[in-house]
Amino acid sequence: MWNSAEGYGWLAKGLHWLVALLMVGLSVLGFIFADMPRGDEKTELLILHASFGLLLLAVMVVRLGVRLRSARPAPLQPDAKRMNALAHSVHLALYLGVFLVIAAGMLTLMTVGWDVPFFSLFAVPTPFERDMDLHHLFEEIHIYGWWALAGFAGLHLVGALYHAFVLKDGTFSRMGREKTAAD
Repeated sequence: MWNSAEGYGWLAKGLHWLVALLMVGLSVLGFIFADMPRGDEKTELLILHASFGLLLLAVMVVRLGVRLRSARPAPLQPDAKRMNALAHSVHLALYLGVFLVIAAGMLTLMTVGWDVPFFSLFAVPTPFERDMDLHHLFEEIHIYGWWALAGFAGLHLVGALYHAFVLKDGTFSRMGREKTAAD
């Protein structure tokens, strides 16, 4: 379940792929409703987007806890100091970026007086009065933060593909299913 010096446990792997799936889904939803005219359909998609954003926040908090609680697998190429530092920096940027984009998204809703809904089960209440200047600021942070996050996710993917197809060092397979004797 937990990470070891040799590799990632199933919990870290599952959370990694769940975060990736949620981020892709949230991005698709965001692009769909971004240019829609105001109305019930856009509001429903926005509520769905906010709900999945809160779900992503919960998963990321768990993921951060697992990362802090669990061992960090040793790099397969310990002498590649620059590459390992770059990988660490990209991972840090991904974590910070996800939390920044979620916070900015929540604040975008809250500054127009909306509570942040979670699938009609509950809502995180807004502590703010309506403030359109702040709303526009947080909306810009949410959008541009997403673009930066997408860039770092792209770097992460390029790095994974580089390890898989150029270096063929097993780094990529560490976040997938472990090979067994039956394979």
